Amino acid sequence: MSREHSRKRRSEIQPTIGLIVEGDAEFEAFPQLHKKKLVAGCPPLKPINLGGVGAERKPEGVAKLLAPKVIQHQAAGRTKVVVCIDREHRALCAPEFASAVTAALRAELQQRGKPSTDVHVVIADRAFEAWLLADAKGLYKRKVFKRAPHFHSFEGQLGERQLKGVVELTALLGRPYSKTKDGPDIFTKLDFATARTHTKGASGSKSLDKFLRTLGV
Repeated sequence: MSREHSRKRRSEIQPTIGLIVEGDAEFEAFPQLHKKKLVAGCPPLKPINLGGVGAERKPEGVAKLLAPKVIQHQAAGRTKVVVCIDREHRALCAPEFASAVTAALRAELQQRGKPSTDVHVVIADRAFEAWLLADAKGLYKRKVFKRAPHFHSFEGQLGERQLKGVVELTALLGRPYSKTKDGPDIFTKLDFATARTHTKGASGSKSLDKFLRTLGV
């Protein structure tokens, strides 16, 4: 291989984006976007798992939790960092909560002398499971789900018993839903064009679309 061709190939390699995620399901699921080419053009993704955030934690507390992980990515050369955490039961809407966490995180990073210009916060509304349910009809048609959904859009819903989609997924699967096993598996079987479409009358997820757009796809 010529030196010129080698340089061209290196220039075509997309830089890895550093991810910070809330739990095991996202840690396993999100890198598959690139590895399995689930969405065209998705760059490589390197996740760090927070192992939970806590619905009671305020934006400033979330920022203090996130800052060391952001710095860890930056130290490894991953200059673009995308944080994805859940809205949970919070009264703030997803964009408002994202803005509050972003402002607090930027202040925290600046206080530590670290850059914050390419650090992004996306909030799953209300949780990762809502993104799986954004293509519930399609998953039923493709026989991933045993039963058809009785709802239209699940975006922003707390769902039955306020479990943020777990009860609904259990009903659709016809067996108990396992967040760590079923979550990543169902994620790889989504029709992302459908799941991210949230215009009037669509059943998809605005927060999933925001996440994918933040990744650049």
